Amino acid sequence: MSIPLRMCVVCRQMKAKSELLRIVKKDGEFSMDISGKLPGRGAYICRSGDCCQFFEKQRSFERAFKGAVPPKLKENVKKELIK
Repeated sequence: MSIPLRMCVVCRQMKAKSELLRIVKKDGEFSMDISGKLPGRGAYICRSGDCCQFFEKQRSFERAFKGAVPPKLKENVKKELIK
């Protein structure tokens, strides 16, 4: 059985799904998907400090979701990744 791989929206590297944090947009609402099973459009980011530093500067989530992302979500993602 193969390990599911997903691409980080910042560094564009393929990594195991368990190494990434998934952000989901469903019906215009954004949330962090800790379980990795919520329905909706998802974007993944590495749990490494490097990707955390650059995701806002590169506007990675805005590109992935083709629109604005709430600042509160970005703050929550930073807090989750810095743990």
